[in-house]
Amino acid sequence: MADTEVLPDIEREEKTGEKSDLEPGWLVICWNDPVNLMTYVTHVFQTVFGWNRQKAEVHMLEVHRQGKS
Repeated sequence: MADTEVLPDIEREEKTGEKSDLEPGWLVICWNDPVNLMTYVTHVFQTVFGWNRQKAEVHMLEVHRQGKS
């Protein structure tokens, strides 16, 4: 029978305070392509960025019409 190894608890660091106190965010550019469906792009925006459906669709249409968002 193998020995059981107990790992130490990991403490999570929470960032609080004013936005200026936090690290700067990322600038993400989404380029249009002929492969991904508009519904999939909307889904990705909602999943990755946590946007609601309306905001995700606005950016998806911007990508579709202007080539990037």
